Amino acid sequence: DLQESGEEFECARYLDLTPQVAYWVRNLERKPQHATWLQTSSDRFYPDFVCRLHDGRTLVVESKGAHLWSNDDSKEKRDLGELWAARSGGHCLFVMPQGADFGAIGQRLHGAAV
Repeated sequence: DLQESGEEFECARYLDLTPQVAYWVRNLERKPQHATWLQTSSDRFYPDFVCRLHDGRTLVVESKGAHLWSNDDSKEKRDLGELWAARSGGHCLFVMPQGADFGAIGQRLHGAAV
């Protein structure tokens, strides 16, 4: 379910080249029995990528185009993902890069707020 170009493809390439990532999967939208999802106020949120890090933690990445990053839907998803990560006891990380700012993923992995 991954196009051969575009920001999601570039995000996948970034994950491939990130040393902390042991492996990643493209999360399947609308397949709740086989996907990672979080409940929003009106629907389910299926982040784009779920990664297992070499240290055993889980990293969830929602690739979001810069033109959509600040809309209400993206803000709700970002707030929800950050709350999910905060309540994980340090076992999970969440990041929503703004457009092609994939360096935000590296910043999150190194403990910097994004």
